[in-house]
Amino acid sequence: MSMTVPGWHCQALEHGLVAQRLVRLTDYQRLNGCLPEVTAADEDELWILCDAQTRLAERVAVAETARKLP
Repeated sequence: MSMTVPGWHCQALEHGLVAQRLVRLTDYQRLNGCLPEVTAADEDELWILCDAQTRLAERVAVAETARKLP
């Protein structure tokens, strides 16, 4: 598999594709729906899932920062 997605390690498995984040999520991000790993049937689906999860993690990180402010 030659697919690369920034911030993710992608690999082919027997029954599809899997991608794991290269950066560890915070507890807050995990509690708010961010996943450390996604699976998909094909490269298009995997790219969309990784992109969605990356955007979600970015937005949740902003919320986490705002939550810490007085």
